[in-house]
Amino acid sequence: MSIPSRHPSPPAEMSRRTLLRGAGLLGVGVGFGLTGLLSACGVAAEDAGKGGQGGGTLTLGIDATSAVIDPAFYTSIGDWMAVDCVCRGLTFISFETNEPAPDLAEKWEISEDGLTYAFTLRQGVKFHDGTTLTSADVLASLNRQFDPDDKTLPKGASRPLASVGANVKSLKAVDERTVEMVLKKPDRTVLARLSDIGGRIISKAALDKHGAGIGKNLVGTGPFKFATATAGQSVTLEAFDGFRLGKPPVERLVLRQIQDPSTMVSSLLSGDVSGTQFTPYSAVNQMKQDDSVTVQTTPNGFDAILMIDARRIPELKVRKAINLAIDRAAIVAQAFFGVAEEPAGFAVPPAQNGHDPGLADLSAHDVEQAKQLLQEAGAVGREVALMAPSDTWHPKAAQIIAQNLGDIGLKVKTDSVDPATYFNRLADKDDEFHELMIWERNSYIPDPDNMVGSMASPTSLYGSTITGLDTLDGSGAFADELFEAKNLPDGPERTGAYSKIQRRWAEDYMVLSMLACSTNLVVTGAQVKDLNVKALANHRCFMEHARV
Repeated sequence: MSIPSRHPSPPAEMSRRTLLRGAGLLGVGVGFGLTGLLSACGVAAEDAGKGGQGGGTLTLGIDATSAVIDPAFYTSIGDWMAVDCVCRGLTFISFETNEPAPDLAEKWEISEDGLTYAFTLRQGVKFHDGTTLTSADVLASLNRQFDPDDKTLPKGASRPLASVGANVKSLKAVDERTVEMVLKKPDRTVLARLSDIGGRIISKAALDKHGAGIGKNLVGTGPFKFATATAGQSVTLEAFDGFRLGKPPVERLVLRQIQDPSTMVSSLLSGDVSGTQFTPYSAVNQMKQDDSVTVQTTPNGFDAILMIDARRIPELKVRKAINLAIDRAAIVAQAFFGVAEEPAGFAVPPAQNGHDPGLADLSAHDVEQAKQLLQEAGAVGREVALMAPSDTWHPKAAQIIAQNLGDIGLKVKTDSVDPATYFNRLADKDDEFHELMIWERNSYIPDPDNMVGSMASPTSLYGSTITGLDTLDGSGAFADELFEAKNLPDGPERTGAYSKIQRRWAEDYMVLSMLACSTNLVVTGAQVKDLNVKALANHRCFMEHARV
């Protein structure tokens, strides 16, 4: 959500990695006189549906469902997991690799100046309503993300691709199978960002028919088609016979809302739930000892963070003292039950390119130095407000941090907030507790631009509304530095650029303190096979191989 967290962030923040490696081949462009990358004709999950017998129902435990399933409208991770299964995009990132691969676009060309993208669509791809994919479907799907006044948008649409649209000079259909996108300025993350949930392609015929009600009638080209949905209960999807990579092995996919942690555990152990990434960390040891389930090993891909509002805590020394006071080893052990690690690479987690262990000192634990900084700032005895969601690892982390800050001489008042209302509290800079805020940043796109680029940008939700970074002298330079970093090819130079940004962000501003790097704990039934667990650990739902 791309705000921080399990929840994708609002419009202006998504992102990704190297583009000129597109599908893995560098080549000479053809067709429209463009030169640059001509993607390989590889495909996303190309062997889906092949091999062995299938059938049955796969049931995934989810956080919630509003029964509105729309790429332009975020309400819960569960709903967006359904979008992942119903619709596919021009590109695809499997999370088994971080590189964008061709999906509905069989290839693309990028001009030498990095501004023009020409996508060639696959021929004969069918939507669930029987219509055939053309460039008109792509334009209808992307333009509703780019245009806040599009009539097919539901009220309150989050439009996660809006920031991409802000950089689009033109989007047109050259012919039925060719879409040309021209950018205002280069952005090497575009291919990756088009793989995200907001970039999923919907049947234009369905959009024309249902308009803003498409979330109750979503039609895509994905491995599963929408069947039914009941708010607060479940979403049911059915295998699509015409999926271009072959019918999925399971006949039915059910996404079931389970918000009570003990119920999630008992449902996994009984087999009522086939798998979930919402397993409570406190159950990890119990699960590992039970042969009826498998605790999957996934890389640590999300950031547990403490955001500091510099408008409320204006002294850099106090913000640095808070960072130094935090006992991250205790948070890893007690809040995550060991399913995490201390943040050696600051905001870029180990699962992503650009992770730099040389930044470990930015998350050091030094109580004596923290006390000294607090004294120098004349802030000993000051009261600070700490706010955290009331679910999963957050309450225990809040308890540890409150104790840590008390140990260096601060007085801490805390507030535990229902997760359903927490985001609204984060977005209200006048909230009484808008000083220290515990949250998390998941990466729907595995790239440092999706982490550092979203959180260190002074124009982002994090950099403006939440932390007030944009009010601090010199912070505006981050916008240009981040633009340059994201447009570098993956490798040491790009990693170094992001590391330089992170060091200055921490040492000169310290509006974000890293608590841990963790993974969303994926547990599956012992008989469940071939789930893409690495994607599921990032809240992405690619179930075209899964079997029960």
